[in-house]
Amino acid sequence: MKEHNAGRAIFLAVLMIASLSAGCADLSPYRYTQTYTMIEPANSAAKTYDDGKVKVRFHINEKRIFLKLVNLTKAPLSINWDEASYVSLDGARHKVAGVDSIFSPDRSKPAATQIPPGGATDDFAAPVKNVKKLEQWTWYLSPLFNLKDDNAIENRGKIFGLDLPIQVEGMWKVYSFRFKILNVIPIHQPV
Repeated sequence: MKEHNAGRAIFLAVLMIASLSAGCADLSPYRYTQTYTMIEPANSAAKTYDDGKVKVRFHINEKRIFLKLVNLTKAPLSINWDEASYVSLDGARHKVAGVDSIFSPDRSKPAATQIPPGGATDDFAAPVKNVKKLEQWTWYLSPLFNLKDDNAIENRGKIFGLDLPIQVEGMWKVYSFRFKILNVIPIHQPV
């Protein structure tokens, strides 16, 4: 009897979670989602890069390029966010804001990130031009791409990127990361 009640409780919990998930999908303003791969400086479906000095892992969503950067050297390194840029689908470069500057008046002049030897940082990059202040304490971040109408299909095969100037072992280097949109997938929308 206890096994039957436990099985029933698990079934009801799974059913409730599935119902809530389906309800949340209806709240998305987007009709499409995309899949990506890194094509520069190395091909990586996992969107990771390691040159023995820095190791970077990326995750991309509709509005931001998330990154975890690990300093593999024995010296501190620095990311110059003020010179970093998002490269849009048309090749235009745009200033970026990160976690510490995106919703601040200083988002056009973000501070550098210092990473100690063996340390790491979790951050993101979003184009400053996509940030709009609606009212006090209320901000809106526009998506990186059109995902709302049937023209979103045209994103397939296009390339975008992030240029990150990083001081490694006392030398500045611009790491140019490029990503290709592999697929544009329709999201189920209620009729």
